[in-house]
Amino acid sequence: MILKSRTKPRIILQLEALLPRIPNFHPTLPLITEDYNKRMAGYKGEQSVDYPLSYLDEKNYFIFHHLRLKTDNISFKWTH
Repeated sequence: MILKSRTKPRIILQLEALLPRIPNFHPTLPLITEDYNKRMAGYKGEQSVDYPLSYLDEKNYFIFHHLRLKTDNISFKWTH
């Protein structure tokens, strides 16, 4: 059972808003485009995991996307 659904990360939404506003001749455009492409590839990879997870028995498994856990003042992020 998916208890916390997957949403598009805020940084990708920000880059999608930024890219159309940058002139084609701007020196940082290639770096921003590369960053966007890498982040989208990661996001699509995470989405591709959703299909196999959908076959898990909802009574036995709980799925939390983009979950941050904290223990002993140490945080770590589990994204799958």
